Amino acid sequence: MLVIGLYLPLAARAYLAAHLAAKPDLPNIQRAIRLEPSDAEYRALLGRNLALSGATLDEAISDYRTAVHLNPYEARYWLDLAGAYQVAGRIDEQAQSVEQAVEADPTTPHVAWEAANFFLIQGNLGKALPYFRTVLANDPDQVDSALQLCWRATEDANQMFDQALPRTTDLYSSFLRLLVSKQEVVPAENAWDHLIGLQQTFPPKLAFPYFRLLIAKQEVSAATSAWQQLAQVDQEIQPYLPSRENLIVNGGFEENLLNGGFDWWYESNPHAALAIDTDQFYGGTRSLSVTFDGRNAPDAGIAQFIPVKPDTDYEFSAESRTQDIDSASGPRFAIADAYTNSSYVLTDDLLGTNPWHKQQAHFRTGPRTNLLFLKVIRQPAAPLIRGELWIDNVRLVETNN
Repeated sequence: MLVIGLYLPLAARAYLAAHLAAKPDLPNIQRAIRLEPSDAEYRALLGRNLALSGATLDEAISDYRTAVHLNPYEARYWLDLAGAYQVAGRIDEQAQSVEQAVEADPTTPHVAWEAANFFLIQGNLGKALPYFRTVLANDPDQVDSALQLCWRATEDANQMFDQALPRTTDLYSSFLRLLVSKQEVVPAENAWDHLIGLQQTFPPKLAFPYFRLLIAKQEVSAATSAWQQLAQVDQEIQPYLPSRENLIVNGGFEENLLNGGFDWWYESNPHAALAIDTDQFYGGTRSLSVTFDGRNAPDAGIAQFIPVKPDTDYEFSAESRTQDIDSASGPRFAIADAYTNSSYVLTDDLLGTNPWHKQQAHFRTGPRTNLLFLKVIRQPAAPLIRGELWIDNVRLVETNN
């Protein structure tokens, strides 16, 4: 009974203090503090109340300081104190409070975010970037924002990798995507080298925007090298490498279409449906079918970029089969310079119903041609078209001795 008698007043005081603090107006908080003077939460509440009123900032700072003295392990109290110092213009003390917050809670992303942004505003990248690293490592939702802020502040890919980016393929590829979106070719090449340097596999589609950037910027050599590097870290890409026997990648459609890199690119066209056919093929076990529904389809919606040499002779060939192609302008194979659009090959159009037969063409690239674009087009493109086309064994070989 004696123990219960001693405990009940203490419990009642704690309960009453918590009840008062649940309605955090100034008188209630002050009464809660009188009941429980060693509770840091009530001191922090009082400091917040006074800081928001704007009239008694010095008192708010004093209460926040009492809160962190009572409980130095609560990062929120330190951040509140830092905010009050900021309003008071006491920057040095604000910096100290921010660092104390991170020391109290070093891995929580929102604490690191506050610290990173404070030091970023102060222009202290040496302190800001490691805190951004904590955010990037622990908060997927903040990755894009953190990368944007870091890049805007540094514009230095090496500094990003040294101080801000954890060594993961996800974050390296996210940074690469940011640089591609900003058309930053040289930093993107740097980011690609770091990504490949991890020697870890990652989904190839994450690399395709980088290839599109290199091709758009006419960096054909860099794109070719990057494709080979991707195949070195990902065995599944090796079947998509061109060879001396055939510069066309996946010319027999035996591999799944990647829709990027140096494999086939395709786009949805409701009037020209693409499909892999395992019943009709010239060689191997598969072919590509294109079904035209009777409306206007200017092309088949599939193409491939092919790195080549200038002033070099090549031979193109492809097997095709048609079923009831009805149009005034049938599909054709077309090869042109990817940058000047100078035409090298335009085969006869395919009409009617025909068994498998080969189309061939010989040509010599121009003095500056280093990338070709192979498409299945219609010329002219406007007439309506119906029927089905199968394509297989598409090849391009160099014929120079």
